[in-house]
Amino acid sequence: VSTEEKELGILLIDLGGGTTDVGLFRDGAIWYTGILPLGGDHISNDIAVGLRTPTSDAEELKKRHGCALTALVREDETIEVPSVGGRKARHLSRHILSEIIQPRVEEIFTLVVEKLQESGYADRVVPGGAILTGGGALSKGIEQCAERILQISSRLGLPQGVTGPPEVLSHPSFATAIGLISFPRGGASFAGFGRGRSRTAWHRRFREWAAELWP
Repeated sequence: VSTEEKELGILLIDLGGGTTDVGLFRDGAIWYTGILPLGGDHISNDIAVGLRTPTSDAEELKKRHGCALTALVREDETIEVPSVGGRKARHLSRHILSEIIQPRVEEIFTLVVEKLQESGYADRVVPGGAILTGGGALSKGIEQCAERILQISSRLGLPQGVTGPPEVLSHPSFATAIGLISFPRGGASFAGFGRGRSRTAWHRRFREWAAELWP
């Protein structure tokens, strides 16, 4: 999220595994935050149940072939779906996979709208649109789905202002972690995490943790 976007006004939606985090920025500050009890894991579970496939394979199908907008999938596209209990894998239409994913994604964005309405911030104009981050933002068509439900422009939020492996920098699921690592060192900007020695120690530990993940 750029400084200009935060000044203009943006809606940040972090689609995590078990939850979806929402943040509304205006005039360079965060005005509202909220958490929804739905995320990418729920989509994977829908796929596992709907296609009768192991959860780990459902997660992989979501990442490799998932699409949040059925209209973007050709009817003749097929995918290989592993079966449970040692049964032979099946070839199914990718359209079926999308028909499972889209309703859950629509539900998440609808709940975002309802959450903002409950907070009283639904009428706040966000010219910068919505920025989607997190592993749940990987599905093709999720930006278009968000625009249709939220009625504002949407884009993927990718890590910015840092160097590193392309597979990390082009991945929205790493945006939040890298954003924390790159957080400004100014005391006022870091007010929520304490100041001085405690903040510095926290920052150092976080960098060490990240270095283990991305050597």
